[in-house]
Amino acid sequence: MATPLPVRVRIRMYQVGFGDCFLMTLEYDAAVRGRAERHLLFDLGSTSGPRSGPVKMGDVAKLIAEHTNGKLDAVVVTHRHRDHLLGFGDAVGAEILRKLAPKLVLRPWTEDPALPTDATSPTDGAMAASRRFVAQLAAAQSAVERIAAQPVPDRGALHALRAAALEELPNQAAVAALDQLAEGGRGRYLHAGKSLRLASVVPGLRITVLGPPTVEQYPRVANQVSRDPEYWMLRLQRSLAEAAPSDQVPPQAGEVEPGQVRWLVDHLAKHRTHSVARLVRALDDAMNNTSLILLLEVGELTMLFTGDAQIENWQYTLDKLDKDRDLRTKLATVDLYKVGHHGSRNATPRTLHALWKQRPADAPPMTALMSTRSGFHGKTPQTAVPRETLVNALKDVATLHSTDDLAKGTAYLEFVADTTGGPFQPVDE
Repeated sequence: MATPLPVRVRIRMYQVGFGDCFLMTLEYDAAVRGRAERHLLFDLGSTSGPRSGPVKMGDVAKLIAEHTNGKLDAVVVTHRHRDHLLGFGDAVGAEILRKLAPKLVLRPWTEDPALPTDATSPTDGAMAASRRFVAQLAAAQSAVERIAAQPVPDRGALHALRAAALEELPNQAAVAALDQLAEGGRGRYLHAGKSLRLASVVPGLRITVLGPPTVEQYPRVANQVSRDPEYWMLRLQRSLAEAAPSDQVPPQAGEVEPGQVRWLVDHLAKHRTHSVARLVRALDDAMNNTSLILLLEVGELTMLFTGDAQIENWQYTLDKLDKDRDLRTKLATVDLYKVGHHGSRNATPRTLHALWKQRPADAPPMTALMSTRSGFHGKTPQTAVPRETLVNALKDVATLHSTDDLAKGTAYLEFVADTTGGPFQPVDE
């Protein structure tokens, strides 16, 4: 008897506001061990609902259960930011995901609980740098936890700082739920080049892990750069260690008498706030650079899911393109691109965009999917997410669909393509 083959790929992009949640379904020409479908969930998070109103992660999880017929085969969590994993810590969402019983939970290598974070005396010299990096992330998150726990005014710089810090919290309920799903050998902790054997779980799916690299593979992944021409963003923060917050919130100018003392307190407060803000922004960059970058192939279809990966993560792959012609061709002819970092200017390399500009004329049109909410991050055209210049550049090379354009009450967008080749086409409700 011939082995059943996937004949169609279906992608659902759920409305979660500023966050990511995607479901990939492979449909087969015959039942495989009693089922003619396989399902992979990519992230389940949000930090702000859509412009039309709030979103309940439990309701999104219920839709996922409905669309998977009660059985999920794999969960992919690109990294541990709240806008990618909040729903796993939601009481309703966590219970639904537990019942869906995924056979695999895929996360970045930095999430591996077997990788110690104590860098004082590593037992394995080959992993020393990676352990130090994970320890730095843990220390920075502890500092951010202190910021988030402090009482602050209802407005102003400190209020904005605390709001930013809240987005960087590890979200322990979600992490604990994912750790539980990964028990019994179901967890896989991925780095660039790591092989995955998925035939027994999702037949016909091939995954190439492009990122993140380990520190041993690419030391720059543990650092930040101040400027890099590869990205739409021209400035990135340099280091996790640039600033360390105090245990106390500095007094506000309004709490002291007018005069020179008040002036001094005000300026000291601003200085400390800006220093701590650098730490928060640097942690944001570092966490984004632990994002999984996955190239997925089913039949003749190729899909690129990038999380929020930034330059220190992407560059490891970009440096290979001149010599690896096969990888270069696959990236140039991607059928579906999950837009990195919600349309931020710091997550779609110019090199990648240049490949798409030179896309072969006989290649099917590319589809780009962007889960985002405008007006939530960035107050100027230069800092806004999504970035208008990037959006226009993507429209020049792909058919772009955004959750930010959905009518009120629309819970998801759905796209389908035959595995004999794209393009992905939207499915009418």
